Amino acid sequence: MVILRFDLGALAGKRVADHGLLELTTHSVLRAPTDLEEFGEVRVVEILGGDPDWRADGVTLDSLCRGEPLEQVLSSQMIIDWGVEEEPGAPTYFTISRPVLQRLADGRTLGLAIRPLGAVVASFRAAPGGDGVGEPRLLFDVEP
Repeated sequence: MVILRFDLGALAGKRVADHGLLELTTHSVLRAPTDLEEFGEVRVVEILGGDPDWRADGVTLDSLCRGEPLEQVLSSQMIIDWGVEEEPGAPTYFTISRPVLQRLADGRTLGLAIRPLGAVVASFRAAPGGDGVGEPRLLFDVEP
């Protein structure tokens, strides 16, 4: 599972204008050959509970959940199910709805989690590779 948090504190109190995009850069993808629809996709969900102060350099599933069941920490409602670009370095774009972006901007959602659907293992670049390219990004506008 991939978990992401974005520092959107500067947007507190601002209104998100419309839907946006989550951009992730592929590091690697492995999937079992199958013709089953959605079996090799990933699901993006909101992180609604658990540790509000988790840090990327030391988070584990146990520390994120803080004793709560994973089903209570992660939203049961998916944001989007989507396939991942398989070529290393290729961007994958996930559409994120305006309400989800607004909750992220307001700090009501603690982040996003990406879970596999079926036999797929996907990893993404977590930080720039020295060239400033590849860091996870949220792309959206706020109203003036």
